[in-house]
Parts: sequence; C-alpha cells; structure tokens
Amino acid sequence: MRKLNERFLSDLEEGALCSLLAAVQRDDSLCLELRGTYINLYYRGGNLLRINQEANFYRVFFDTNYFSDKNGAHLPEQELCEREHVEAWLGVLPRLKHAMDQSGKLKEEREVQQHLVRANNGRRLGKATDYYVRDIEYAGKGRRGQFDLVAVHWPSNPTERKRAENRRLVLMELKYGDGALVGSSGVSSHIEDLSKFLSDSDRVESLKTDMVHVFNQKRRLGLLNCDKDLARFSDEKPLLLLVFADHDPDKRKLGKVLDDLPNSPHAEVRIATAPLMGYGLFGEGMTVDSARERLRQD
Repeated sequence: MRKLNERFLSDLEEGALCSLLAAVQRDDSLCLELRGTYINLYYRGGNLLRINQEANFYRVFFDTNYFSDKNGAHLPEQELCEREHVEAWLGVLPRLKHAMDQSGKLKEEREVQQHLVRANNGRRLGKATDYYVRDIEYAGKGRRGQFDLVAVHWPSNPTERKRAENRRLVLMELKYGDGALVGSSGVSSHIEDLSKFLSDSDRVESLKTDMVHVFNQKRRLGLLNCDKDLARFSDEKPLLLLVFADHDPDKRKLGKVLDDLPNSPHAEVRIATAPLMGYGLFGEGMTVDSARERLRQD
C-alpha cells in the first residue's frame, strides 16, 4: 500500500517535515512520491532522498555512491526529529543535486517519467491536461505488479472535470529511445505481465483503492493541481498507455513491435500522443492500428 498514515501526513503539512514539503512545492526539479511507510524524493528521475517513518522520528537516506569522492559525502545526521534537522538536509540539497548531475548514474527514461508528472500534475498545466499521474515506479508483489506510471484519465473539459467518480484507471509503460522495445523488459513482455496482473479482480480492486487514497493525499499535500478529490474508479477496462519518447522515425523496430503485440483482454492498449511537442497528455491516445499506419507513412 502506498498511502501514508495520518501522522506522516500531518508532519508533512505542519510538523517536522513541513519545510521539506514546502521545498518540493517551490522546486519543479523535485518530485515527492508516497510509499506507505516512507517517501521518495526524486531529482531528475533519480532517488535523491528516502525518508522512512520510525516509531518516534524519521530517518533519511542518500546514496553516497553518487559522490565520486567519498570525502565529499559528509552529511547531516540521519535522524529527523525536529525541523532544524530537516533544514540541515535542505541546506545540502544543492550539493546532493550536483553530485547526482556529475555521477553519470541518472537514467534518461526515469527523467522523462518526472517530466510527465510535472507537466500533468503541476501548476502550469495540471488543470489543462486530461491525466493526473498518481505514482511512478509502482511495484506490487512480483514483476506482474510493476508499472512505470499509474494515472487517472480525467478529461479537462468543464463537464467531465466536475465529475469525481467513475474515472478510468490508467497504467503507463514508458520506453525511451528504441533500445528497450523487445526482450524481457520489452513492450510485449510488459503487456503479458500486465494481463496476468489484471486477471485477478481482487488485486485490481486493491490497486484502485490504494490509488484513490494516494491521489487524495497528494492533492491534500499540494502535489496535484486539482480542485476535487477522486471519489472512485470506473468498472471499465483500465487504459494501458504506451509512451514512446524520442523514438527515431528512421528505425523500423517500433513498427515491428506494434505488429507483434500480444492480446490484452483486460486492458485497452493505446499509444500516447502529445500536441506538437511536450509532455502534457490529452485524449486517450492513438489506437494501435492508427499508430501502425502512421509509422508506415513516416
């Protein structure tokens, strides 16, 4: 389960962790994700900080392998008991970001994930796009419960935006470039794993329930630019949105992948599109047949 307990939420809103939340709300390069007993703070798609909830305090972790020189890894105390402990970590964030920038360990695909979150949830476009991203790098039990992004399809036209119930669950698979389209982590393999996950109705309902809580908690924390809480999901098939970022149109691999997609009995497969350039998502994407035709024309 990803939802936080009330003490964790209160500490982020007005307790020991409130300056951390304020920093995230100010800084578009940061992304805060809920993980049940801990939170992840992402920067450029990399895990900048992990903050665990303990019995009477919080404990923060930073991967010192980002530092090329271990002597540069002198950091504040890990235990966060008071606001000044959090302020100390906020004071070293620029140094931590720089270490991550210089490390060569950040992955472009993960950075695109964060761009999608910022564009569809954030201050500028959050109320204009047709999606809200509720979670990234969702990991249930086993590979069949792993999704790059979990979202809700919530059309931005005035009539639909007023309706907080019966919104559609969206699972996204992101591929950056053309290097990971096939194989054990390829598109077809992901669809097969997803089909097995979605075949268990109890597991799907558990995911929906948790994601409703996560959506409303992120809205409460000011991490979603939405005027309403999400009431519940619809009973329609989830939308599996395939997001292909920076595909090279001169290559034919993607067309072959789409020609060989396995059946998806429990989800409707669509291809994400964006108006001109950008990461804002609108509509329900292209059908696979339309995408195939477009690739042939290209």
